[in-house]
Amino acid sequence: MASAWRGLVTKNLREIRFHLCQNSKGSEGLREFVKKNYKDLKTKNPSFPFLVRECEGAEAKVWARYDKGVEKNVSVEGLTAKSVEEQLQTLVTQKA
Repeated sequence: MASAWRGLVTKNLREIRFHLCQNSKGSEGLREFVKKNYKDLKTKNPSFPFLVRECEGAEAKVWARYDKGVEKNVSVEGLTAKSVEEQLQTLVTQKA
C-alpha cells in the first residue's frame, strides 16, 4: 500500500492529526486506516508528528497543518479506510 504521496508528507506538511471516536460507526473507516497504516507512515516519516486524538462522540476528521500555521481539515465521517487514504492524499499533495 506504499504510495508516492507518503514521501511528500514531511515536505508539504508540519503535522497530521486524526480525530476519531473510539467506537462509533462513523469513525470505523478512520480507525481501520490508522490501524493498518500508522506504522508504515511513521516508518517512512520517523520524526513527523502523526497525532491520533480519540474522544467519545467526535466526528471523524483528518487535520493537516502546513507552513505558517495554516490548517485544513476534511471530514471522513462514515468513509471507508480506502476513502480516508484518498482524502489524506489530497491534503498531503495540495499546497496550503
